Amino acid sequence: MASIFVEVRALHILVAATWFGAAAFLTLYLMPALGRLEPRGGAMLQALEGRGFHRFMAANAGLTVLSGAWLYWTLTAGFKPQAIASTAGLVYGLGGLAGLLAAIIGGAVIGRSVTRLATLSENDGAAADTAALLQRRIRLGSRAALGLMLLALLAMTLGHAL
Repeated sequence: MASIFVEVRALHILVAATWFGAAAFLTLYLMPALGRLEPRGGAMLQALEGRGFHRFMAANAGLTVLSGAWLYWTLTAGFKPQAIASTAGLVYGLGGLAGLLAAIIGGAVIGRSVTRLATLSENDGAAADTAALLQRRIRLGSRAALGLMLLALLAMTLGHAL
């Protein structure tokens, strides 16, 4: 079991770091740059969508959440209340909840908005208003998800010190 724990923990750290790094790049650099390139910025989003970037982000988020849930189950001896109520259990639980919320926002808000934005017709007059709304949702969702991922990262770091 110890060997499996180490392997799952390594997987969790690697996919979480990849997910966080990609989200930070998108939120802090790429999305603001694309906003300045309008209307060409939409073409870049479509190109990323065409290369399967949303699947890459979803896979990293999913693996992070699943491996984290397994680690939490293991560290709390099968979700025993006394282990969950410990300081480390509470910190890891808070971090896990933050990561789960970030994944939900990533799929339900950001992912759906990017997919819908990529399918908008440039010739439709109403598409400009819809595109602006979707871009705003993507920006706000990305900031919220990144903040939650940062909270999860801090909780996981502090959990090891407890």
